[in-house]
Amino acid sequence: MIRLIVSFTFFLVIGLLGYNYFFGTEQEKEQAQEIFAKGAEVVGASADLLEAEYEKFKEGKYDKSLQNISNFLSNVKEKGGELVVEIDSWEKRKNDWNQKKNDIEKLLDSDSDLKNEEIKKIIQDLEIEGGLLRNEGKLLKEKAN
Repeated sequence: MIRLIVSFTFFLVIGLLGYNYFFGTEQEKEQAQEIFAKGAEVVGASADLLEAEYEKFKEGKYDKSLQNISNFLSNVKEKGGELVVEIDSWEKRKNDWNQKKNDIEKLLDSDSDLKNEEIKKIIQDLEIEGGLLRNEGKLLKEKAN
């Protein structure tokens, strides 16, 4: 429902800006041009952000910390204990995350038809999931100690 309201509002604003740009008074036309110019700046800044996040992503923003946690949990798992099931579950989700990361890297390297916003959303979701995995891994590590 909220998504519908946001979409409707977005298209209403774009429609009003377009109308004012072509059919409005001189003041309305100037205002619409200013807003469009600022929108272009936002798009440019978003593209720069996406590029920076992509570089961080390729550099392995989460890889090292997830690998360290995985190694520690493997050692605990070898010794046995009550956490084995939780560790197995975490490792499976970490492996799934790594697969998703590899898939998005292939997608980013290919000439995909996805829009920047869609790719940005996928990367954000993947980063959130990686952060959650890292936090959960830290909790498991604390339980093991």
